[in-house]
Amino acid sequence: MSYIAFLTDWGYKGYYVGVTKAVIKKINPQTEIIDLTHEVEAFNVREAMYVLFRSFSDFPPESIFLVVVDYGVGTQRKALALQLERGYTFVGPDNGLFTLIVENEKVAKIVELNHAQYFYHPLPSSTFHGRDIFAPCAAHLSKGISIEELGSSIDLKDLVSLPYEKAEIKNQNLQGEIAYTDRFGNLQTNLPGCYLQEIGIKEGEKVIIQVGGKKFIATYHLVYAAVPQGEFLIHPDSSGYLEIASYQSNAQKKIKARGGEKILLHKINP
Repeated sequence: MSYIAFLTDWGYKGYYVGVTKAVIKKINPQTEIIDLTHEVEAFNVREAMYVLFRSFSDFPPESIFLVVVDYGVGTQRKALALQLERGYTFVGPDNGLFTLIVENEKVAKIVELNHAQYFYHPLPSSTFHGRDIFAPCAAHLSKGISIEELGSSIDLKDLVSLPYEKAEIKNQNLQGEIAYTDRFGNLQTNLPGCYLQEIGIKEGEKVIIQVGGKKFIATYHLVYAAVPQGEFLIHPDSSGYLEIASYQSNAQKKIKARGGEKILLHKINP
């Protein structure tokens, strides 16, 4: 069975999530739809890019990812489907959502979704491509239709790429960016957790974190409760990247970052 993993910034107040699932079920009643999240910050392609990249490999390789964070709906931006050599398939707008996927995985096929016979309506709504283009194409893929049947082949180099600050170690400093904020106010970074060990930081040691010109002191611990309430800590999260947290508090409100800010991290010298 093919799974359709569904990721949007739509929330649940409107009918958008429900009606889009209904369209999928009309085309393929047997497919299973898994809600990855619908709580990405509105229009935040960067957050969706990171969430997608960190979660997709936990699904079976035959899974199809329906990803709709689409501030350019109705414009000339392309509608895409792409398939990895490992089997995973992704459907969504060409606005940078798939940047980390195509940079880190081997892409087998990419098409522009322009074969209208697979749309929900021959003349799609100018504001709801999630329902009228992306969802039906994902549903047809889940029935076994090949990706090539959905549209014209395009080149990988023609995809929109989202600029971001790449993670690196430079002069014993860690450099990268704030990826996004979770609902607890924890700041997710794109710095691999192993970077701390590579610059010689041990558990219990303090580090200086610089975000947007401001400096903060945090302690490296593996669990939140290792520091007093309200204090900063930094640790590898469940996806293997460094997370900045304030125990039982809100690091995002204290640091005032929302995603995309450059981050510098280094050890406090004795």
